Amino acid sequence: MRDNSYDRTIERNYLQKWRFLIPEYEAVKAGRSPLFKRVGDFYRHHGTCSQTFRKYYNRYLQSGEEVDLLPRRRGPKWRERREPEGIEAEIVAHRKRGMNRYEIHAVLRERRDTVPSPITIYRVLRRYQLNRRTPAMREEKRRIIKDKLGELGHVDLHQLPRDMFLAPPPVTA
Repeated sequence: MRDNSYDRTIERNYLQKWRFLIPEYEAVKAGRSPLFKRVGDFYRHHGTCSQTFRKYYNRYLQSGEEVDLLPRRRGPKWRERREPEGIEAEIVAHRKRGMNRYEIHAVLRERRDTVPSPITIYRVLRRYQLNRRTPAMREEKRRIIKDKLGELGHVDLHQLPRDMFLAPPPVTA
């Protein structure tokens, strides 16, 4: 079976089409075309829109090279869209402490000016295979940290009225 991955037929067809269209377009613009009175008629006849044609035509005029008549690669340049390495390390460290992506986002927002979105944080966690919480992460999250004896206290608020917490605090003058 023939390998068509290096076949340049599409490129040749594009170049042949544009080599034919450009002189005809310039003749229409100069008013010398026997077939078309207006540029709109030219676009309609050749089945293209003005934006697409002008994009390729202007690109070709600027460089003068036929390579610019071919479609360019589409899509983002992934190397430039990666998160800085320092922030990835912070995300991983917070995750190992048991935080989820929203908690990590809130913590990073307090410390940094630019913060990745929660979905970006999730993508980083998936890249490091930390998107599922392990039992160690759950235990780390549940652990209560205290420095001194008696630092943590428990207060039962069952008997206090509910509106005590809902009302705004009194303003002191």
